[in-house]
Amino acid sequence: MTDLYFAQQQFVARKDRTLWHPQSGCLFLSDLHLGKGHLFRRSGIAVPDALEHEDLGRLCTAVQQTGATTVWILGDLFHHPASINIQQLAKWATVFRSLKVGLQVILGNHDRHAEALAEELGFELNPEPTAFGSVDLAHHPDPEAIRPRIAGHIHPQVRFQRRTDRLIFPCFAIVQSHTLLLPAFTAFSGGPQFTAKDAQCYAITPDGVLSPQNPPQPSSVNKELS
Repeated sequence: MTDLYFAQQQFVARKDRTLWHPQSGCLFLSDLHLGKGHLFRRSGIAVPDALEHEDLGRLCTAVQQTGATTVWILGDLFHHPASINIQQLAKWATVFRSLKVGLQVILGNHDRHAEALAEELGFELNPEPTAFGSVDLAHHPDPEAIRPRIAGHIHPQVRFQRRTDRLIFPCFAIVQSHTLLLPAFTAFSGGPQFTAKDAQCYAITPDGVLSPQNPPQPSSVNKELS
């Protein structure tokens, strides 16, 4: 866990890809993409069913460890709402009910026509953007936004590179000082690669979240090659 200061508020960037706000008891994440693996398998692509189970397990653990009272999902709760069946929805509803927290969501571009599905899981719907103290919450970043914004959608990753070695990790990224991009919560995702020149990147490594001042050395940790 690493302290992250944004828009005069203190957050905690967590290894499990959530952003914790101790003062309010809110836990933020984005891009859960429920049902993505099922859709790929239905198309003949062998994606393990365990990936989604592991994502939901990480969420449950994060709530337990932080003592969060509210979970915010900033878009793309689902991957393809039209493909979701009753059995999937019931399974997810059981998990979310077990959290015993307030559930808030801002629907994303993958969540079209998913209002009823989100409400079935126990989520309260919020507009984009929604004010949260000194920041706005949204799924989509907006470089022209007047207020600082916490958003998802981009699935940021950070790249550390030397002449012969390269490391790539999911990350929290502060872009142009007014946009905080959350990593995709699902591990089944890709995304654009940033460098230290592009953003303040908080790399999520197997050993924890690194602050922008402490990049890993490619020769000293496991390499993830693109």
